[in-house]
Amino acid sequence: MRILSRYILKEFFPPFIIALTCFTIMLIFNDLFRLTKLFVQKGVNPLYLAELIFYMMPVMVVLALPMAVLVAILLALGRLSTDNEIIAMKSHGVAFHQLMLPLLVIALMLSFVNLALMDYALPRANLAYASLRRDIQKHNPAFVLEEATVMKELETEGKLWMYEATAPKTGRMQNVKIWDSIWNGRPRFSHAQEGTLAFENGRAVLTLYDGLSYEPTTSNPDEFRITKFQQQKLALQMTEDLKRGEFQNQTPRSMSITQLKEFIDTLQSAVPTSTNPEYTLRKLRFAEVEYHKKFSIPFACLALGLIGIPLGLMVKRSGKMIGFGIGLAVIVVYYLLLQTGQTAGVDDILHPMFAMWLPNIVVGVFGIALSLWMIGEGKLRTWLDQDRKLPLVVNRKAES
Repeated sequence: MRILSRYILKEFFPPFIIALTCFTIMLIFNDLFRLTKLFVQKGVNPLYLAELIFYMMPVMVVLALPMAVLVAILLALGRLSTDNEIIAMKSHGVAFHQLMLPLLVIALMLSFVNLALMDYALPRANLAYASLRRDIQKHNPAFVLEEATVMKELETEGKLWMYEATAPKTGRMQNVKIWDSIWNGRPRFSHAQEGTLAFENGRAVLTLYDGLSYEPTTSNPDEFRITKFQQQKLALQMTEDLKRGEFQNQTPRSMSITQLKEFIDTLQSAVPTSTNPEYTLRKLRFAEVEYHKKFSIPFACLALGLIGIPLGLMVKRSGKMIGFGIGLAVIVVYYLLLQTGQTAGVDDILHPMFAMWLPNIVVGVFGIALSLWMIGEGKLRTWLDQDRKLPLVVNRKAES
């Protein structure tokens, strides 16, 4: 049994490492190309790009690990099937569960490894990523400039702003809109035909040209004083030198399991007294979805392993790479179910726990059903073979 387990795991680990590397690179390519284009266009130091990519690695590994487990099982068992080694094992009395057990054990162990990454590495990486991106945005305003997009990087300072387009000849921003002092109940709005963003004495300054500003009067907040200007300068909380700070604004995705549980308890107690209970309930549902996701994604290794073992044993000599194709199809179905469940959980269509565990339940049940079918088919064939009579062979001596 030990020799058989070592042999099966020896077949599992090489494709697992290759699949994990390939899937991680594939997942990171989309963000890599997007960030590279953004850094080149905005002229940001490429060292910060490398640091952002480093902080993105844990989330990519967490997502790639279950996929790598499935593909490795399919390729390992597929190789044994195509070389008739599975048939040889069966002929020597090796049962289905003896093939299944070592792979399920390693899938379960990798589930706990993934859970540790999800609870420890992922929140810290997400927090560091958000912190560095915020520091880059404050250092280089051009990094956040996107046409026809409301820019919220200065929302904590009470400012929101956007512009419609960029003039091709002058490079100035066209049709600029600024919302200022949005948190004190007396917001000020400015609308300019053009604008430029530059540093003056180490500070970012937004210069507006040919516009109007609307400011509520002190006597009546429903009345506004309109001021026309040819040029107006607004100081932004951005610095020319990149200052690395501590980012404390955590979201559910940057919290550990313990922190997220405390956050959920706080939201639950705040719902009855909330001035906007619908908004608070949506935040609560999103937090609960993220909480259950921290468990469901790691244990996808086990769920995908349950379905990968019977599928891998079904691979025939006619298709040596059929296991990889089957694996990709199962992975697509799994992550479609995961995305659907996440949306349904946040929208209160399904309970957050059921919504996040739905993909594991569907894939796992289907895998168990396939395994039971293979075990039952094997017992049925054995029973049928016992009723078969051996052919009668009669040797006749040649007449002399």
